[in-house]
This record gives sequence, structure tokens and C-alpha cells, in this order.
Amino acid sequence: MLLLILVITPLLIPPAHAAGEEKKYDLIIVRNDDLIDYIVALPYAKRLGVPILPVNPKELDPKTLAQLQSYAQFGWNHILIIGNSKAVSNTVQDELMSIGFITERIGGEVRTETAARLAEAFFPQGAETVILASSNDYGSALAAARYAMNYNYPLLLTRNDTVSEYTVVALKKLKPSLVVMIGAGLSENVEKQLKDMGYETFWYGRNVEITLPKKEERTSPWWYYLAGALISLAITVPIVLYWAKKKWGENKVPIEVLTEKERIVVRAMLEKGGVVKQEDLPELTGYSRPTISRIIQELEKKQLVSREKVGKTFIVKLIKEIRIRE
Repeated sequence: MLLLILVITPLLIPPAHAAGEEKKYDLIIVRNDDLIDYIVALPYAKRLGVPILPVNPKELDPKTLAQLQSYAQFGWNHILIIGNSKAVSNTVQDELMSIGFITERIGGEVRTETAARLAEAFFPQGAETVILASSNDYGSALAAARYAMNYNYPLLLTRNDTVSEYTVVALKKLKPSLVVMIGAGLSENVEKQLKDMGYETFWYGRNVEITLPKKEERTSPWWYYLAGALISLAITVPIVLYWAKKKWGENKVPIEVLTEKERIVVRAMLEKGGVVKQEDLPELTGYSRPTISRIIQELEKKQLVSREKVGKTFIVKLIKEIRIRE
């Protein structure tokens, strides 16, 4: 008979997180420009079994709105916004409601108040153990969030050197017998205040030391720089000379690439200094005007000459050097 009572009793007693009138949410939204709200939300996301979505605190972009609409199609339309309107704006809340979400906001003016209100909301019947971390030490807060997630405890934040007023109020409502302090971000004064208030404390990670790796400052002797400069010159100068020579070569055209008539016209132009009126070329070469016109057009296609209209005639100018072998 006693065995039967022991078996049935656990089934009749609701789990700690089901006690009271705890609300259910389908999604938690936090600001995406401050990690602390995301950290504080972790234990409650685990408790609810829902994801956390960091968003632009001012307004939702079209892509995010589209993704949220897709999420809502599964019937998940109850959103918890963490933080006051300064953390996640009323504009964001209005946008969420405009696409069919039911929203609720839990937050305060400061991060310690936000953490306190969340703990009170999710543990309305109190908790035997509370996790506490510094509101300014993100590393300790992250570790504290993991403890709270693993053991289903509320997470509170406080200032480094004293127990914050919002934390004091939350502790009175939660009525814990043990406060687990996490990380080296808290001071001995915080522990003393907690004990004076009648709470048993356990400080995990009190003596954690953080050592950041130092970057090596390499100082090179002056001759390193000189050698580097000489090597750079040794590489750069030949390249520059090569490209200069190549560019210069591109502007030199062997006369052999020209037809016989083109050569005669080019020679006539060279005798006049490379610039001549097109109307003078028939007399200089013995070709008719139509023939000269066709030859100049071909030379233009080969990008050897340019023409500029001046008055009723054209001025023809050689724009590349013609190599004439003797």
C-alpha cells in the first residue's frame, strides 16, 4: 500500500515550473545590439522550449517580417518581448501585432530590473535556489545562464559591488534558501549583504582569473626595412621598365603592316611633320580625293591617324610612330 502511494504521489504533484499561472509563449524576441538581454532570456527559452530571435530594436526589416509570418503559420503566434520600449521599440511591437502576433512585454529601465521581472514572472511560486551574476560581466552572466538552464533556476543580475534594489525585491518574492553566485564579477560586499539578508550563499568561480593573450610586438632592425626596400626596387624597376618599353612599343608601328598606298600617304604625312590637311594629300601623293578618303578611313581603323574637322576640310594627324627601315 505504501509503495502504491509513493508511485501515485509524484503523478499528482505538478512540477515546479507548472505551478501557478505561468504563461506560455511561442517565441522570445530580444534586441540584437546588446548581448545581455539574450543571455537573460536563455533559461526561460529553455524552460518554455522556444527559440530566441534577436531583432533590430528600432524596426523590423521586410525579410524578418516575412520569416515571422512563416513561423506564425504553424500556429505559434504568442511572442514575449524582453525589455522595455527603449530596448525593443513600440514600433517593433506594433509591426508584430499588425501581422497577427499576440505580444507581451517583460522588462525594466535597467538590466537588473529586467532580470528581476522575468524571474518573478516565470517563478510566481518562488524558488529554493536562485542564480546570481554581475550585470556588467557578460562572461559570468553567460555561465550563470547555463546553470539556470541546466537546473531550472531563476537568473538574477546585480551590480558588481552591491545588491541592486530590483534584485532585493525579487529575492523577497522568490524566497530562496540558497543564492548561487557565479563568476569573479561579484564582490565580497555582495556576498556579505546577501548573508545579512538571511540567505545562504555559495560562490562558484570566485577566483576565476582572466588572462588575455598578449600580442607579440615585433621590432625589426633598421636593415630589415632597408633590405625590404632594395628587394622591392629590384622587383619593381624591371617591371616598370618592361611595361614602359611595351607601352612605347605599342605606339611604334612597323611600316610593313601597311599597304603600298597607305605607306605612300604616311610618308607624305611624315614629310609634313605628321600633320597635314586632307585636301592637300591628293597633290602630295598623286591619288584622287576618293582614294585618299578611303585610305585615311583605313588608317583610322588601324588607329594610326586621327581626323579633326576644321572649316570645310579635315586635319589629319599621325598618332603613332611609324618605324621605317632604311
